[in-house]
Amino acid sequence: MGKRWKILGVAGIFALVVGAESSNKPKIGALPDKPPEPPDNPTTPEKVELGKLLYFDPRLSGDGSVSCATCHDPNHGWAKKRVMSPAYPENKHFRHSPTVLNVAYNMLMFWDGRAKSLEEQAEKPILSPFEMNMNYDLLEERLKAIPGYVERFKKAFPGEKDPVNIKNVAKAIAAFERTIVCNDSPFDLYMKGDKNAMTPEQVKGMKLFVGKAGCVQCHNGVNFTDDKFHVTGVPKHKLESNALVAATRNFVLREAGFKNPESIDRDLGRYFLTKKEEDKGSFKTPTLRNVSLTPPYMHNGVFKNLDEVIEFYDKGGGNVPNKSKLLKPLNLSDEEKANLRAFLEALTCKNVPVVEEPELPEYKN
Repeated sequence: MGKRWKILGVAGIFALVVGAESSNKPKIGALPDKPPEPPDNPTTPEKVELGKLLYFDPRLSGDGSVSCATCHDPNHGWAKKRVMSPAYPENKHFRHSPTVLNVAYNMLMFWDGRAKSLEEQAEKPILSPFEMNMNYDLLEERLKAIPGYVERFKKAFPGEKDPVNIKNVAKAIAAFERTIVCNDSPFDLYMKGDKNAMTPEQVKGMKLFVGKAGCVQCHNGVNFTDDKFHVTGVPKHKLESNALVAATRNFVLREAGFKNPESIDRDLGRYFLTKKEEDKGSFKTPTLRNVSLTPPYMHNGVFKNLDEVIEFYDKGGGNVPNKSKLLKPLNLSDEEKANLRAFLEALTCKNVPVVEEPELPEYKN
């Protein structure tokens, strides 16, 4: 084994750790330098510049108080360090804000996976009455009244007769979000050959992650998510009983065709879309990259820190009838739990993108 260790090097050692020689076993790895982008929305400097302005502009909301950055704040790990996401005034959200960091590598968006692209995702909060509460046609007219935006839309989408439209708003925001990436975490550096990038405790934690703890069963791929949905039995947060949180949840349920939403007292995730019993309480696997920057955790922010998350999974998850068969008690020692947390912290980038709020173009006089 010692001879093979020297020949394989760091990448080969890791292959042995995760069983990469077995095609049936999930793997984790370093992020590529550039995220994928759709053929119909190639990234350009002009598009990114426009998208950045739109991302920070509260005028995309009905009353000019909420922007994309309100819920996905660069100062909060591109998420929001609060239990539930911020909401449009006089409303309360019923889900926690996921991070935008490295979201360009995801295949599905939102906790319930209802969007299949960043472009599709960017449109939905703008229209949502409890998020940004903006009519698309009104937004287009509002943007056309801002000369600086009109000029930038023309540069970002050359050749289009009327480029100021909701589809291009979403394309520009998505293009900007594809620049919010980082791949210089200790884990990435370790995977690229720097054997000293991770501490011995973090290396032990990585072995637990792909071995005894079984985290890799769901948190795999370069972005540490299988982009699938699992029922883990996350406990209900007390805020889910708040009158305004319940009102928002009931609104979503009625819109989805549920006849008696008051009978549901918590967020049941993808079930709200599919209405399939097996989907009750299933949520998309979140990325674990930069997870140390984005407490609290889970779709409802019920866990305050990573130690609480590890304890939850060490016990085999929650107690629900349709819980994933992947979950079982782990019986980790205190040292193993500490090592596992150390590895999760090794997924944090050294240089998280920092973007200052830009000066926004003004309405014409």
